[in-house]
Amino acid sequence: MGKKKHQDSDNYIDFQQDSEPSMPEEEQLDEEEESDENESEDVFAEDESDIAMMRKLEEDDAQKALSAVVLEEEVGFKPTFDWSTIPEAERNRFSALKEADKSEIENYSWKSLSAMKRWMVALACIRLGLHDMFREIASSIIKLRKAPPELCMEDIYLELVRDYVETKEYEQAFKMLDKFEKTYPSETVAAVRVRGLIFYDMGEPEKGKEMIDKVIRWRFNQDIEAYKDDRANYSSELRDGVIQYEVGYALLNMKHYGEAKDYFERAQSLAKMNDNYDLMMAIDDAMAITLRYLNGEEQVF
Repeated sequence: MGKKKHQDSDNYIDFQQDSEPSMPEEEQLDEEEESDENESEDVFAEDESDIAMMRKLEEDDAQKALSAVVLEEEVGFKPTFDWSTIPEAERNRFSALKEADKSEIENYSWKSLSAMKRWMVALACIRLGLHDMFREIASSIIKLRKAPPELCMEDIYLELVRDYVETKEYEQAFKMLDKFEKTYPSETVAAVRVRGLIFYDMGEPEKGKEMIDKVIRWRFNQDIEAYKDDRANYSSELRDGVIQYEVGYALLNMKHYGEAKDYFERAQSLAKMNDNYDLMMAIDDAMAITLRYLNGEEQVF
């Protein structure tokens, strides 16, 4: 806020008294009141302007924060990346891509773009079912020597796997999954779970269950070890029930409703056993969707 320069030092007052003729007291009071009124109006005007400016800045900050959340929640973007460093133009570009139609994306010139911008185009390809273009863009990103700070490369590998599964190209899906596991050996458990889901999609539920059970046993054993190491501070995440729920939800999205129901039922019993009310509510919602599909009701996704 701009400040008025009030010259009201003792010297200034003395100078005024010595050099200016005195005026009647009533006139002087009127003039002082008028001056105070004008000053109040000026200060109020400045305050109003500042308030409006502050509100605008707050709205801009809120919009930036919202845009950052939207980007963070999109698959392939790192939630730990500082999105305040991304110019507004980039966020606007992403919003436009999310609204673009198929012909716009098909003719989009992406090869000269940065990795982050390419991935924005790739997400539009996923939305529009442009499989070949998506694979070309995603492959160009994972071949980069240095991983871009904004992107989660693990997600991009797994999105390529998912895309091959969607078109029933299972051999390519397994090859990409092998490459993912080799590149990120610490993600073996995730790779095993995805492998199990692929077997379910292939119509081989026995193999799928075998893979998923491996993950569940591994998670359970990990909890047991954590309890042994530090009983006083141990806090079970009930990951066995959570894993059952996550697998069920993945199968629901893959339209394997019967298998999804089985996993939700297992997760439900574990959640009740452990009084995990948040998980129970999530399972109830997912189960309701699954049952509607199984009963042949209108799709809800």
